Amino acid sequence: MPALPVQHSDAADENFSATRVPHTARLGRWQVTMSYWSLLSAMVWLFYGALAASLYGTRDAIGAIVLSVVVYSLINVFTTRLGTRLGLNSTLLTKTVFGRRGATLTALLLAATTLYYALFESSTLAVAFEAYFGFGDLRVWYAVVVVAMMPLMLGSVQTWMGKLNAILLPFYVLGLIAALIAAYVKFGGDAAWLDFAGVVPDEGRALPGWLLGAVLYMGIFVNMPNTVDFARFGKIEDERFHENVTFGWVFYLGLFVVNGIAGIYLVQTVLPAEPASEHGVVQAVLACLGFWGLLFIVISQTRVNSVNYYLSTTNFERILSSFSQVRLPRVFWVSAVSVVVFLLMLTDVFSYLQTALNWQGVLVVGWVGVVLTHFALATVDRRDGPETDDSRLPAVGWGLAAWLIPSAVGIWLLESGSGPALLAQAPQLLVLVASVVSYAFGYLVWHRLRTASNDGSTTAQAAAGESPKEPVQG
Repeated sequence: MPALPVQHSDAADENFSATRVPHTARLGRWQVTMSYWSLLSAMVWLFYGALAASLYGTRDAIGAIVLSVVVYSLINVFTTRLGTRLGLNSTLLTKTVFGRRGATLTALLLAATTLYYALFESSTLAVAFEAYFGFGDLRVWYAVVVVAMMPLMLGSVQTWMGKLNAILLPFYVLGLIAALIAAYVKFGGDAAWLDFAGVVPDEGRALPGWLLGAVLYMGIFVNMPNTVDFARFGKIEDERFHENVTFGWVFYLGLFVVNGIAGIYLVQTVLPAEPASEHGVVQAVLACLGFWGLLFIVISQTRVNSVNYYLSTTNFERILSSFSQVRLPRVFWVSAVSVVVFLLMLTDVFSYLQTALNWQGVLVVGWVGVVLTHFALATVDRRDGPETDDSRLPAVGWGLAAWLIPSAVGIWLLESGSGPALLAQAPQLLVLVASVVSYAFGYLVWHRLRTASNDGSTTAQAAAGESPKEPVQG
């Protein structure tokens, strides 16, 4: 049985940024589900499907989506169990892997990644307003979106995030169905969209199209640490439900299969002559539904940004709590993230957003490789929880090198285009394998040295007539 979480002692730490979530603060299964399922309505999932089909063809994109559902669902069985049984957020969970200071990079990565997703979704909504109304400076629409969203982003998992998204979910589902029907009626129902071959020719692919598409979807591995951050609020008796529904195959059928194929169909049917772009999905929805399409986009962005803002603000809060005892109210963090989102919008966000997300995708893949390897090897940490006491942890752990070095190589491959075509087109696979192998090697060497040291210490104590001390776990 996992060790019982410690009782929450800091009332100001409403999101449990520096402590385990105690059993008394765990939430009902549907409250956790509806909070996390805010992610279902992001425009980015429609865009990813359309992008994969644009590059590698519709059939290969669908194959990539199905493979991604399998991979994500299997990994999230593991991350869901870590979250529900240990009650730790992704930063506390990795202190024993990356060190007490190194683990703050987990919070920084997640804060930056979810901030960029909030930036993407908010910019998409502003573009939708400008495209529909046909007037006004886009910067004004940016300000309107940010100001209008702020009051809705103040909720947390424990309060009304689940209620808000449970109310809006049916409207998102109905809106997506309406958009698909309207596309069929207005723009034709032939199967040409299903036969699109993609702009990347077969001779230009180092791997099959379906596998390259799956590599593209690896850029969304940020869902793995996010699963831990939400699963920690789930009750242990609901673990099986969360493995399958909240964070598992049921969720990914909606997230990847439904949204991905819908995005492919809308863009290929409504805008067949244009390459997939961030604006393409918005244009397709507005062309199909007009005002109702705009309302559909507003609902989808309200839902998904509630979780984007929550994850970004809580991770920035964790960074502060790692270096000080200061606790700031949620309204401060939401306001600060809103200001940053608005300022980044003014820098022509779509010109660099995909590059930023590619970089972060590589970093998250390396993080997943190291963390899953640690908990696969460290039986005690997996069962009882890792060490989280800063006084018993080094500032930097070996896992930081096993994470950052392969990730730096992956980013270099992304940007330089050098090296073999296989590595240039699929650096995420290299990063995943390198992070797993390097951490496993380092962990096994360290474990053997520690065992030898403990054996030697016990022998010396016995010779001196002392009682052997229990080695520190973690």
